[in-house]
Amino acid sequence: MKTRTTLSIIAAGMLVSGAVNAHAEFNNDHCDVELDGNIQYYKGLLTVDMNNGSTMTITDDYELTINGESVSLTSEQQRWVEDYYDQIDTAIPMTLNIAAEGLEIASTAVGEVFGELLGADDEMVREFDDLFTGLSQEMKTRFYDAQGNIRVNSNEFNQPGWFDNAWENEFEARIESLVSQSVGRIMVAIGTEMMFGDGDMTAFEQKMERFGESIENRVEKQARALEDDAEALCAVLAKADYAEKQMQKHIDGLDDLNLLDMKGGELKM
Repeated sequence: MKTRTTLSIIAAGMLVSGAVNAHAEFNNDHCDVELDGNIQYYKGLLTVDMNNGSTMTITDDYELTINGESVSLTSEQQRWVEDYYDQIDTAIPMTLNIAAEGLEIASTAVGEVFGELLGADDEMVREFDDLFTGLSQEMKTRFYDAQGNIRVNSNEFNQPGWFDNAWENEFEARIESLVSQSVGRIMVAIGTEMMFGDGDMTAFEQKMERFGESIENRVEKQARALEDDAEALCAVLAKADYAEKQMQKHIDGLDDLNLLDMKGGELKM
């Protein structure tokens, strides 16, 4: 009996979902971003709590205040403030879109793999569907208000990375739990194929290999597009990080502004 191929396909399917989640996390060798301080963003108002206890705010018309006091800026300083705000204002919805797309791709990949093995109406398949639906809804609840306005408060995060890491651990824990539960059902499915196929797994293996190649090709194409989006996000955050350094250097009261700590992908100018 050759069950190794079948189980390898299953594992590959789960690795695909893990890879998609990794893209969604936006934390890789090319662009690893951590937050030093707290960021809040809601209805166009950007607030940054710095480690020295001061609070900086920038409105959607680029007015800068420090601890509630308006700051008079030179034209050059104003340009850095506008650049910083625009890049953060761009990066936040980009990040949420990448996370949502990653969930959708993972949902499709996992659902199709287990649907092919266990049947589309199997309880485990429905549980996976419920899982991804629930995670998608949780993300919307966490990052959007009832009117659809983006709402971010990094004080609520459990990890120091850019804010999509807030739900990463929960995602992984739930996936691992369901995968563990599914092993028995998978073995039953393989046993059923053996019983009705007189012990010959060849046809079943060939079918699963063809299915595995098909889903891999489709998911890889989507994952590459998602990776391109992540690279674009990295470029946006690098510009924000550069503008932040200029603000820190040239604007009094922002000496301790260092919200973005980029380990890679820094902008060279």
